[in-house]
Amino acid sequence: MVPDTESRSSRHAFSLPLDPWIARLPSHLQPAYGPGVTQKFADLVRAAALLSCVAAAIWWGIPEIALFAAVAGLLLVPRFAHVPGPFDLAFAVTVLVAAWSGVLGWYANISWWDIPVHLLSTGACAAMACFLLSRAHVVMRLRHRRGDVRHATRLIVLTFAFGLSVAVLWEFVEWFGHTFISSSIHVGYLDTIGDMAAGAIGSLIAGLCLAAWSPGKPEATESDQHQT
Repeated sequence: MVPDTESRSSRHAFSLPLDPWIARLPSHLQPAYGPGVTQKFADLVRAAALLSCVAAAIWWGIPEIALFAAVAGLLLVPRFAHVPGPFDLAFAVTVLVAAWSGVLGWYANISWWDIPVHLLSTGACAAMACFLLSRAHVVMRLRHRRGDVRHATRLIVLTFAFGLSVAVLWEFVEWFGHTFISSSIHVGYLDTIGDMAAGAIGSLIAGLCLAAWSPGKPEATESDQHQT
């Protein structure tokens, strides 16, 4: 765990109504990186996702309710994984914005809107995949000693690869939706290539952000403890 560097006075200076609710959560759902401002805003976005379910029930229908319910559940994943606040917030905002963009028809009405959404959401998902798989000990630990260029390079390449996989999977989802659900979902060669290119750029940016964040004292593993 990274020690909480916020002062006691700064915590009281920025307080949200969600704080008492967060304090009642089980310990494994508590933030592992301290109750910083970004973590608090991420919790606000999670609350907004729940309110989006209510809005969908009032003004839209079953598909929209299911969409926002899935988003609300997905946004709990960073808390289970103890993802640092900035990455938690970035993931939550991009996923919720992407969902509302579809419901409000922005993809169809704003020709360029899907490019920044693909760029940001793919990068956020790629970073989240790194955190989740690192927590599950499937890939390497993200923390490393400052100046370890090889580790930083591997982290960038790994995030980029995850992002490309997410971008390809998303295009499969769009094709499936166009073929079996609604022909209004726009697909095409140029659209697919553009979306994947945007996702690749977003993943590269996410990898650079992870590499910039990761220098620090590596977390000790059980094997490390036995060796010492």
